Amino acid sequence: MTLRFSLDTFLREHGLTAYRLVKETEGLVARGSVFAMARGESVKRVDLENLEHIMAALGALTGKTVQVGDLIAGSVEPAQVRRSAADVPYTDDEETNEVLNDHPDILERLSRYNDRKVPS
Repeated sequence: MTLRFSLDTFLREHGLTAYRLVKETEGLVARGSVFAMARGESVKRVDLENLEHIMAALGALTGKTVQVGDLIAGSVEPAQVRRSAADVPYTDDEETNEVLNDHPDILERLSRYNDRKVPS
């Protein structure tokens, strides 16, 4: 599932309209932005300042504290960790990553070397 801005759901659940929210945020958030968010029109980015004004206005209209999670629906599946050619996760060191990619068997070779070493 993907994240979705769910202002429309919040407004319906609280008996509010986008027009009422526009009036409450007048001069702070562009009218078109509020209506677009309320319609859920493929909102790709949300300006944090606008979100703050909208949350404050919704809080004033409902008499309750509004959390960011109240306006976002869905979840994101964890991504696969990128792995090097040596089949281990990439490190924070670019040089190490290059060695792991250029010599995918390096860890196996190192393990064999360590197994041959006789403890002192």
